[in-house]
This record gives sequence, C-alpha cells and structure tokens, in this order.
Amino acid sequence: MAATPKKSEAFEVAQVGVDTVSFAWRPLDDEVLWDRLQKGAQARSIAGLWRVNPAGVPGGWMLSKPLAGARWFFFPESRLIFTEGRLGAMLSGRDGDFSLAPFSSLNTAALRLEEEIAVVFGHDRAEGIGGLILALRRLDLAAELRWADPADGLACLRSLGTLSIPRVKVCEWRHEGRTETVSYYTATKHKKLLMRIYDKGVESRSAAPGTLLRFERQHRWAKADQPELFDFAVHADPSALWLDRFEDWAESAERLAVEGGEGSQRRLIEAVEGGDLDREKAERLIGALAIAQLRGESWWAELGKPHLGQRRRRDLDALGIPLAPTGEPCEPVPLGAAIEALRDAWGKPLDRQAKPTSAEERPKRTGGASRCVGRTWISRLRKSRSRNRSVARAKRQPLRTGRLAR
Repeated sequence: MAATPKKSEAFEVAQVGVDTVSFAWRPLDDEVLWDRLQKGAQARSIAGLWRVNPAGVPGGWMLSKPLAGARWFFFPESRLIFTEGRLGAMLSGRDGDFSLAPFSSLNTAALRLEEEIAVVFGHDRAEGIGGLILALRRLDLAAELRWADPADGLACLRSLGTLSIPRVKVCEWRHEGRTETVSYYTATKHKKLLMRIYDKGVESRSAAPGTLLRFERQHRWAKADQPELFDFAVHADPSALWLDRFEDWAESAERLAVEGGEGSQRRLIEAVEGGDLDREKAERLIGALAIAQLRGESWWAELGKPHLGQRRRRDLDALGIPLAPTGEPCEPVPLGAAIEALRDAWGKPLDRQAKPTSAEERPKRTGGASRCVGRTWISRLRKSRSRNRSVARAKRQPLRTGRLAR
C-alpha cells in the first residue's frame, strides 16, 4: 500500500507497502503438467532450467533467469511450484524495480505471474497453471521515513538499537562509526527475524547516511501455516501484519527520547522535580548515563557486574531514555511522532494503484484451494490487534498525564 506521505518539519513518511513476496502453487492433480516439466527438464527441451537441491526438498529445478520480475522454482516430486521476488517488479515486469507496491495488488501480481508461466508449461495464457492451491510463503512489509537532517536519522537508528524488549533480541550493525542496521529477533535458541530497520539510502546508494530509513517486518510461513492468498489479500490488515506480535516495540520506540546525553540528564532532573522519580534513583541513573557515555556499556562487564548495566538499561527504558544516548543532535528528535506517523500511514488513501490486467477481469482461478488456513490466520491477526490496542492504550495513559509525555 503506497500511501500519501505525511510530512513534518523534521521528517516525512516516504512510502509504505510490500517489498518481497513469495507465492506457492500446488497443482496436485495435473499429471500432464508435471510429466511435461519433468521430461522437458531432463531432455533440456525447456530452456534455462538449472537443477537445485535445497535441504529436504529433492529433485528441484529453477529458471536461470527471472521471469516477470520473479525467480521460479519447480519440484515435481513434491508437486510444488513457487516464485519469489519484489512485488513492484512483478507488477511492472522490470527486474530493477525496487519500489514498494500496494498490499491490495497481491492478487493482481499472482494472477499475472500465472499468465507468464503458463506459456512455459505449454498452457493457454488465460488458463494460468490450472488446478492449483495458491498460498503465500513470504511477505515483507516495509515503511520508509525520510529525515530532513541526516543526523536525526542516524541518532534514531542508534537509539532504536538500545531498546530492551521482553523476549526480543536486538542486534546492531555499524559501519564507519555509524549505525546502519538494527535487527530484532525472537530470543530463542533458533532465533527468528522479526523486524529490520536499516539505512535504505546507503543500501541503495540513493541518499546520504541517515536520510532514508526503512522499517521492514518480515513474515515467513511453513507449509502447514501458509495462508491461502485470495482471502488473505482481501481481508487481512496490512497495519496489523506490519506490527504483528510487535506492539511492544512500537510503544517503546514512540516514547524513546532521542537527544544528547545532557538532554537525557535534564529529563531525569525534570522527572524528580515533577514528583515522578525518586531523587536517589535519579542520581544513580545520571551516573550510569555519564559512565556509558565516557567509557561505554562494557564498563559493568569489565567489573564483573553485567547484570548491573542491564538493570540500569531497564530503569532508563521505562522512562524512555537510552542508556548510551548519542552525542548528536543536541535538539530532541521527534522519533515518537515519526513512529506514530508510520503506523497511521497504512490506513491512508492510496496515491497510486496497480493498473487492472486481464488477470483481474476474468473469474478467479481458485481451483481446489483451501480457504481455512487463510481465515484462521486473519482471525488470529484480528484478535491479536484488538488485544494489542487495549494494552497500548493502558501503557500510554500514564505517559500522557505525566511530565514525560511525548
């Protein structure tokens, strides 16, 4: 969903939408298709096929070159066809298209891909693959912030890397002395990537460091959990998907103060004067800020007391203050307003839509598709979103009435 940008003096929401997506087809009963594909691959009568053997999936083939802006994989023994690529490239047919595409265009892209691959299989273009179960394997939802002052963007990235979130592991990547990527994983043995925030301007070489930040939420589904596409694309809420199981991050980020060390110390003094913080605790936290700024957070680990540094971090997080604030900029950066603008942007009217194609004009080719998986996922998302909103309102209420309100 590419939304109308929201602007302020410090930032603007550049765009929100879908980046990378993966579709899976399972034409289980089309023996003619699989026989043609198997023989064509072995006899090399289908040009540009390479054999691939990913873990646990034998007998795979892939097209050596992208088709319709996507990479294609075929597994005759498993009766599986899947494709992966950027949704914008699938819609435009250009491999170099890196734009975000509207969430509402998922069905359009999938049906267009069916038309293109049907020719390879020797099917009629209008028939598509035929006899299929169309599911969603991967969905990356992204939102971009453009900062007027690149120093503000760099300060925000570094501050987001200091967040302490329950059951979430935070990893920060730095290059040439600046933070370029912050990733959030599940804090389990087999960690799973939840969200990645990175400097899109540096990654695409299109803007100065800190100018353009991308907030990307990545979904991956195992076979049993893959939602059926048509119901999912119509009924799912992209805003809820973007923050699925991650409302705690949004709440922490919105109240995070992004300013220099002196500004953070001033906030603690104001909290004491306003009666919101104990004087002795404020003195300890001001000392922790000074130590982290002068010697780094490794100070407590070197003393053999890493738990003490973790405790100071948690106490400061509760007040919206990072343990190691950046020295620049001196003026506060409105990160809370920026995150709130990103959340709101998903519900704004679209400023562009994918053009209708013949795929949209004909009846949907649902075949033997099972819709129960998609509906189960949508129901869970709706319940999760309702619960998260209630928790969010409860968390925000004390901050709005106190001296530390955003």
